[in-house]
Parts: sequence; C-alpha cells; structure tokens
Amino acid sequence: MSGYHNLENAAGVYATARALGLTEKQIAYGFATFQGVKRRQEVRGEVNGVLVIDDFAHHPTAVRETIEGIRQRYAERRLWAVFEPRSNTSRRNIHQREYVDALAGADLVTIREPEPHDKVPANERLDVSAILKNLEARGVAADASLDVAELVRRVSDGARRNDLILVMSNGAFGGFIPSLMRALKTQV
Repeated sequence: MSGYHNLENAAGVYATARALGLTEKQIAYGFATFQGVKRRQEVRGEVNGVLVIDDFAHHPTAVRETIEGIRQRYAERRLWAVFEPRSNTSRRNIHQREYVDALAGADLVTIREPEPHDKVPANERLDVSAILKNLEARGVAADASLDVAELVRRVSDGARRNDLILVMSNGAFGGFIPSLMRALKTQV
C-alpha cells in the first residue's frame, strides 16, 4: 500500500505494537507479511496492460490521499479515477470544492452521477456538472453518467495499455469493476 496516509498508519501500528511489548523483529515480520486490506488499494487485476484498483474512498480527503498514494506507486501510468459518490455525505454539496481538489490529481475522471431517488434536497445535492467544469478548467478530462453500463463502455473504450483505472466507491458501484474487467478483455 502506498501513500503518506498509509505511512502514518504504519507508524501508529509500530508505536502501538512496541507499547504492547512486541519486538522490532516481530513487528518487522508483521509488516513483511501484511497483505493489505480488502478494498484499500486492492488490485483487482490487469487486463491487456490496464491495471484496475479498487478503493473504498468516498470522503474527499480519502479520495485525495488515495489518488496521491497511487500516483506515488504507479507514477509511470496514466491515472483514470472513477468515482461513485454514494454515501449520504458524498451526495451533498458540502464538499463540492474539496472533490474538485481531490480528483484533480488524476489524468482523467469519470463520475457516476448520484441516484436521484434519495432524500437529499435539490439545493443540497452534489453538483456533478460543476465538478466536471472545474476539473476541465484545470486540464483534467472529466465526464459523468448515471448509467453504470455507459460508464463501463466509456472507460473500456478509452483505456489504453499501461493505464491505471482507480475505482473509488463505498459500495458495489452497480457491478462496475467485474463489468469493466470483462469489457477490457475485448478492447485494449
């Protein structure tokens, strides 16, 4: 796992483990054998040279830190961030500017527009079109759709060898990742 946030987590684990009496050797073994956490920078596969990574990020800080961490580890790859604002907080406009700042670290951005059936009042909803406009102003190609099949088609059609598709959602995203993996097999 990469990123400063994971380095901070590891430092906290080290301090706690030492306070509990573990030796440096025991802690080093724990770090060496740690296989990661499901849905935290989880590599889902590589198809025709396109790497797909899944992350649970949904708060703008987590989105920003995840993109930065992925950039550090995979600097040579074009980074395509695919984001589903699914949580009640992420569907609201309270973090409107923060999402622009967080997503601006990617080369390309695709956003699933939030389902309109939730109980968030219209004047409090995340304005995805404004996010896209602000990202474009920063030189980041960005698009959005409510339809998962359409998003899969766009990403699979636009992906090229050596890309990294970073999918961020706190849910199943309508089966986006398995559908994307199947589509990539016929595209790139």
